[in-house]
Amino acid sequence: MFHVNDALHQRAETQTRLDALIIKVGERPFSGNEQVEFDSLKATKQSLEAKLDAHAAKSGRPGQHYWDAEPDLPPVMLFAPRNGGNGGNENQPIGKTLRAALQHATPEQVEEVEQLAGYLRGRAMASANLTPGSDGGVLIPRFVQSVLERNYAAFSPVANVARLYPTETGADQVFPVLSDSESAEQVASAAATGADATVSGDTPPTELTGPTLKAYKISSKPVFVPRETFTDSAVSIIEEIVGALLARIIRFENLRYTKGTGSAQAEGFLTNATPFEHSGGVLDLDAALDLQYNVPALYRSRGVYMASDTTIKYLRKLTTGISGDKQKLWADADFTKGTPATLHGAPIFPNNDMSDVASNGTYSSGCPLAYGDFSKFVIRQAENASPFAYRYQVPAKDGVGVILFRRSDSKLLIEEAISKLTVGGS
Repeated sequence: MFHVNDALHQRAETQTRLDALIIKVGERPFSGNEQVEFDSLKATKQSLEAKLDAHAAKSGRPGQHYWDAEPDLPPVMLFAPRNGGNGGNENQPIGKTLRAALQHATPEQVEEVEQLAGYLRGRAMASANLTPGSDGGVLIPRFVQSVLERNYAAFSPVANVARLYPTETGADQVFPVLSDSESAEQVASAAATGADATVSGDTPPTELTGPTLKAYKISSKPVFVPRETFTDSAVSIIEEIVGALLARIIRFENLRYTKGTGSAQAEGFLTNATPFEHSGGVLDLDAALDLQYNVPALYRSRGVYMASDTTIKYLRKLTTGISGDKQKLWADADFTKGTPATLHGAPIFPNNDMSDVASNGTYSSGCPLAYGDFSKFVIRQAENASPFAYRYQVPAKDGVGVILFRRSDSKLLIEEAISKLTVGGS
């Protein structure tokens, strides 16, 4: 029998080993043993992906990949592939990673990098929007985007565990929601079946409806690039310019996905999450456990914690509280297996757009800890999350301006699916 979760774990481990091997080799040629190991790992990965694709097709979801943020999987399954395989080192240089990826890229992917660098230098790009009245901008190639985003995975904790909803365009989209709290009912054997216009003979059918998701534009803000910079290699140009601007967008998006009001901007998961007030205003292990059980059982099995680095550092020091017992209820991440850190058995992810606790665990405002099923928090990604790059001349300074845009929106579909720790109902 084929087990999806087992296959996902195997693929995550294979990807981690592949990334570690590529980073180890760097820019030098593979040795004989390294080439054999690389070919074996690549074949294993391709075999697992083929099996997962076949399983998705049988499940009625052709074209969807489980490793590309499939929303029906527990968030822990998304951790390893998005990690980037750099051993938890978020400071891994982008250029080295992009160069390593290019060693094993297809000719088409290599050409995409060269074309994008050429566009930034001033050459026309085949995919640019050159229609009359257009701005001549381009969408960042998917290959470049995916490699760069791996380096900034630490900036996007919400997107890493949320339900991603990519769309081709930016037109308003109604996201259909079917209530998880609705119950069935018993009917007589001769009652209306619901195959006509009614259910149980007198109740109109439940209509699938939900929030309208928009496409709010996020700007990286422009950066001036001197003409001399364009003498660098294609990889250096992309890592220094596109990578830095994309990082700005990712950081801002995460702020919106965390705290956004939902009024003329994306809605953050904290905005409408169910408040849980813990008496005393001090975060401890009991408060974390109570917060977990404030979420209905339906959502707890897929639940994860989220807190800032400062709050996580405090939580890591806590022990059971039993006299003489130094055992911690925290378990560190295991990057060799692609598993995140856990608290009370649930994964916990750092999000520095959340409030911090003081050194003694006290908090007076904001939300220092949240727990819940983030698959009920949907992030709409317009234009399939592809950033749009625009270059314009700045002749007075002998260079060009470069700016990136990306459009998205977010909503918490079911408020009770996520609980947030608060003070005085804040």
